[in-house]
Amino acid sequence: MISESAASPSRSSIQPSTSLADPPLPVDATVRPAGHPGSGLSAALWDFDGTLADTEPIWIAAEFELIPRLGGQWSHEHAHKLVGRSLLESAGYMADVIGRDDLRPEWIVDQLLQVVIDFCRRGPIPWCPGARELLESLRLAGVPCALVSASYRSLLDVIIEQLPAGSFAASVAGDEVSRGKPDPEPYLTACGKLGVQAQDCVAFEDSPPGARSAGDAGATVVVIENVVPVPAAPNQVRVSSLAELDAAAVFGLLRRDGDDAH
Repeated sequence: MISESAASPSRSSIQPSTSLADPPLPVDATVRPAGHPGSGLSAALWDFDGTLADTEPIWIAAEFELIPRLGGQWSHEHAHKLVGRSLLESAGYMADVIGRDDLRPEWIVDQLLQVVIDFCRRGPIPWCPGARELLESLRLAGVPCALVSASYRSLLDVIIEQLPAGSFAASVAGDEVSRGKPDPEPYLTACGKLGVQAQDCVAFEDSPPGARSAGDAGATVVVIENVVPVPAAPNQVRVSSLAELDAAAVFGLLRRDGDDAH
C-alpha cells in the first residue's frame, strides 16, 4: 500500500469517449451586462464534469488507478456514487470504502486532481456534444454564462484557458465555497458574481446533486443525463443532448411562476 508521500498514479489507462481538438485561446474575464432583451433570461449556468466536458470517465479511471495503489478494491457502483459530489466528500467515501482512515481526504483529492489535470493539459478536452456550439450561440446572443463546478480552481483554469475568449463571464470552483453541491451555495455564488437572480437563469446539469443544487437555488434546470439517472423535479427540463439547443431554444426554457414542469 502507498502512503501520502508516494507518487501520483499515472493516467495511462484513461480514455475519453469523445474529443475535439482546438488551440488554446485567451480568457476574457470581463463580465458582460446580464440579460437578453425580451427573453427574460439573465444568464446561463453550466456544470463542468459530465455536462460541459465528458470528464466523468477520466475521474473514474483515475479512481481505478489510485485505489489499488492504496491497497483497496473499487467498483463502478462505488464510482457512480461519487458523480456530482464534492471532491472532499468523495475522498472521504473512498477512504471509508478501503478502510484507510490514516489518509487525509485532502491528500486523496490532490492525487485524483493531478491525474485529471495532467490529462486535460495534454488534451484534447473531451467536450460533450453540442456544448461548445451552445456556448458560442449564447455568447453571440449576449447571454452571460458562468461555470459552476465541484472541481477545484486548478482544474477549471486549465479548462477555461482552452475555450474561446468570453465563453464564461464568471466561474465558481468547488474549493471556493463552504458548502458544495447539492447545497445551492455554488449556484447562488455564481448568480452573485453575475449580478442576476437565479430564478431568471437556466442551469445545465447532469447529476442528482448538481440538479438539486441548481433547483434549490431557484434556477430552471436543464438536465442532460450522463452517467447516473437524475430524479425528476418540478423545475426541470430534460434534453438528450446539448446539441438539441441553441440560444433561441434556451430562451424558451426559462421557467415562469406558475408554469408546469416541462
